[in-house]
Amino acid sequence: MVAMSKISAFATGAAAVTAATAFVAPQTARQSTQPTLRGTQQRSAAGTSAAGVSLGLGAMGLAAALVRPALPAVRAGVVRCAYDASGEIGACDPLLFWDPVGYCQDGCTKEDFDRRRAVELKHGRLCMVASIGMLWPDVFGKFDGYLSPSQNLKFADVPSGIAAVSKVPLEGWLQVLLVAGLIETQLFKDQSFGGFAYGKYGAEPGNFGTGYWGRKIQDPAERRLKLTTELNNGRLAMIAMAGMLIQNGLTGQSPIEQLQAGHYSPFNDGQGFFAFDPSQELGACPPLGYWDPFGMMAFQDEEKFRRNRELELKHGRICMAATIGMIVPDLFGRFGGYLSPSAGLKFSDIPCTIEAIYKVPTFGWLQIFALAGAIEAKNQAFPENYGYPPFWGRINTLEPEEKQKKLLAEINNGRLAMVAMAAIVAQNGATGQSLVEQFTTGNLNPFVGGYAQREASDRLALRAEFGSGAGKSTALPWDPIPEGLTNDIFNPVYVGDVGFDPAGFAKNQRLLPWYREAELAHGRVCMLAVLGYTVQTAGAKFEPFITRYPTDSADPLKAATQVPIIGWLQIIVVIALSELWRYENVISKYSQGVQPGDLGWNPTAPVSSPRPKWFGPTFTAAYQPEEWNNMKLREIKHCRLAMVGFFFMVLRNASTGEGPSLLPNLAAAEFQSSVGDFIPRDI
Repeated sequence: MVAMSKISAFATGAAAVTAATAFVAPQTARQSTQPTLRGTQQRSAAGTSAAGVSLGLGAMGLAAALVRPALPAVRAGVVRCAYDASGEIGACDPLLFWDPVGYCQDGCTKEDFDRRRAVELKHGRLCMVASIGMLWPDVFGKFDGYLSPSQNLKFADVPSGIAAVSKVPLEGWLQVLLVAGLIETQLFKDQSFGGFAYGKYGAEPGNFGTGYWGRKIQDPAERRLKLTTELNNGRLAMIAMAGMLIQNGLTGQSPIEQLQAGHYSPFNDGQGFFAFDPSQELGACPPLGYWDPFGMMAFQDEEKFRRNRELELKHGRICMAATIGMIVPDLFGRFGGYLSPSAGLKFSDIPCTIEAIYKVPTFGWLQIFALAGAIEAKNQAFPENYGYPPFWGRINTLEPEEKQKKLLAEINNGRLAMVAMAAIVAQNGATGQSLVEQFTTGNLNPFVGGYAQREASDRLALRAEFGSGAGKSTALPWDPIPEGLTNDIFNPVYVGDVGFDPAGFAKNQRLLPWYREAELAHGRVCMLAVLGYTVQTAGAKFEPFITRYPTDSADPLKAATQVPIIGWLQIIVVIALSELWRYENVISKYSQGVQPGDLGWNPTAPVSSPRPKWFGPTFTAAYQPEEWNNMKLREIKHCRLAMVGFFFMVLRNASTGEGPSLLPNLAAAEFQSSVGDFIPRDI
């Protein structure tokens, strides 16, 4: 294990240094007279220069390149001058000029750039071959026969990955070094390095003169594209090789072995060096599965996980209670009487916001801390199990499956409550209102509308400006007209206004167009959904579902789970594109006069306000203004009916396993199937 760790550390360090050598030309304007294309001969494409070289050869060649001594400051016959390499290949999207180490800053000459470009190309080519070598043996198999007959070592005995380094005998490495040296200095020598055994400087970096698959590319554009492709493939291979070496060193498995074993994370998945697998613990469930973005469980053991799980449960339980406490008082009222008789503080004086913290007296907080301490002390006995029902002393009374289900529900509810509580507190701090107050005033966005800066008196004046609420609602005759509504069913903008707004959404006139837009959108979707339920249960559908996937005809909810992922992706894409169009052409154009819900399906409609241009097929129907208003009224009524109807259709489908339909069931009852058979049989 110690030897493997040393090998892993060496390979990881080598890969990291290799990746750091990648650079591109500066982004300053080109001033040099050097040609844009480097030489007239085309060097080989990715991997050609190393054809036939084994993974071991690639690794040793990489090491040889890394330990090459630095070149002299001045070479004979070469005049050093600042070189502008902005026309060189390699500066491309998305990073363009990327030189974090500063290789191409002041003092970089043409010969310096060429040497570094040659090193970059060599490392990239070696890593392309090495990346293939990390995958090929596990995918296509190893060579037959012996790697070392004298030591009875077969190719099949050499493991995939960096563990192979320790299996190759010393004589094998000497052969690898010898062949690598011959390739470096004789076969594919790169004269852009200069110095011993490389000849005089002056060749194009990385150009070994072998041509592109036996030919030279004459078209400059095609040549530049091929060179850029090779360079970028090499950069990607350097990063990929570094990642595979690190992953291999941490897990002890090759990339293919990791994929086959599902060993995607080297930390705490039951494999490799860290055996505890928290992904199998309670709480790892769809859609995220095991989710640890901050690496809380990296290099940790089961004891640490139990501690983190205890904290997660505790915070979730507190936030569930706190979330209820932020809503219930505004909805159902506060306790009567005094919270602190000595301070003259009533429960009704406590707001449903974070400002309540400053209202509670010191002795009240001391009582809260004392109670919390008592619960914490009790918590030490059984930190995750308070029994069911909680605190009744009935421990371990549930069946294992039922207990597992309830514990998972508690964890997920606690996670939701933590997110919800954080959002409520942030929204409260930005607006100065409780959650219920925000909904009733329409202050859903704290950054638009100036609500957060208005005093309470200003908000009261604003509500008075919307309307005094005189008169009775058409929908609720015992209730006054809600603030912000006209109670006019033929309202030209908000047709269907019958004075029904129990939540007080209409108080915010600025958001009222958006509310109407949402009402129409939901209603239209529900009308289609009600129709879809009827079509599905009637059997008038594609079978199989477009592709080879059949769906249930009697149970639409079950059918939704049978649609393949690619089908849902297509649905989501279509919805997203439609919603983007609606936002750009309707919602964002309210200030220009576009009416809520007007999608422009009928370009000939008698509408004087600006209208969007629908991107799909349209229809034309000549309506008089009175007919048009009547059609709008019918639509909103149908939308509201469909929303209510669809809710109950889903409810019935979920409870019975069969989808309802708008069409009547024409199947005859059993007692009607036989004429004259009125007396039950077998009597």
